[in-house]
Amino acid sequence: MQIARAGDDATARRRDSEAMTSTAHTQAAPAPRPVSNDADITSTSAHRARRALRTAGWANIAIAVAQAIGLIWAWSMFRAVGIEADMRELATQGAALPYILTLITCAAFAVFGLYGLSGAADIRRLPLLRAGLVSIAVIYLYRATVFEGIAAVRDGDTVQIAFAAIALLIGLCYAYGAFMQRRPTTPARRAAAL
Repeated sequence: MQIARAGDDATARRRDSEAMTSTAHTQAAPAPRPVSNDADITSTSAHRARRALRTAGWANIAIAVAQAIGLIWAWSMFRAVGIEADMRELATQGAALPYILTLITCAAFAVFGLYGLSGAADIRRLPLLRAGLVSIAVIYLYRATVFEGIAAVRDGDTVQIAFAAIALLIGLCYAYGAFMQRRPTTPARRAAAL
């Protein structure tokens, strides 16, 4: 009798197993999710914008740190960047003024860097973030082109051309990041942003 029960149990298990596999084959597979290229493009663009802002932010912080360290050899640094004559003239009005001006520019570069990192969402959101990013982009692009960039190219001053190229790259990073920080324009995007 026990042999018959063991056979019945094995038969029952086999039937249950066959029933599950047959229903698995007859059940419809879940429909694939529709692929949204807009979401992929948006996430990719947002990632690129964050990367551009992160790069620009860290570049500004590096410039601020380099200037602060450069104060140890201030006159050599002023000579290397081509502003020694201007700083000597400023020093005639007060010996500390070139150092104070350099510290103010260090602080400005540090603030620019913090705004870049804030735009990249690496630190908390700073006030007037988009306006700050646009302003920084304008300042850098102005420096790279109108202020000294075009004149440096015309004069063939390689140091100033390099500084203008760096300013142009940083300015473009800020401009791209600021553009991607814009508000959603369609009702669907506005709803998604909430």
